[in-house]
Amino acid sequence: MIKISRISSPLKDKVKNLETCSQLDGDGVFEGKYKTSGSILIRNKFIGELTADQIIVDEKGVFEGTLNSSELIISGNVSGKINSGSIVIMENGVISGDILYKQIAVFEGGIINVAGMKQIENKQDKVVDILPKVAE
Repeated sequence: MIKISRISSPLKDKVKNLETCSQLDGDGVFEGKYKTSGSILIRNKFIGELTADQIIVDEKGVFEGTLNSSELIISGNVSGKINSGSIVIMENGVISGDILYKQIAVFEGGIINVAGMKQIENKQDKVVDILPKVAE
């Protein structure tokens, strides 16, 4: 288990418009698959497969399963197989399982407890020099 003791990146204001995102709220448990091209806010327990551009797990939110996103913001508890371009773990956030990511930021108090963690390599564009045509 890794406990981070300092702020890695000032990303608290990165949350998109919560009024227009899908929200799972209440004291229930959602089991199954959910896919959206927008944002989703989890305030209860979700077990299964989840795919969205932005996923926000609130302080009372719990996720267990397979998660794919461009951006993941964790204030609650996330465990399973995680594949995300950007992961932000807030002060109360906990992440565990297998993680594949491009970039990660952890605020003081956030916890990373993973079996495997691998950074996705950014593919560099190949740059080819174009030379002027040589006169014959």
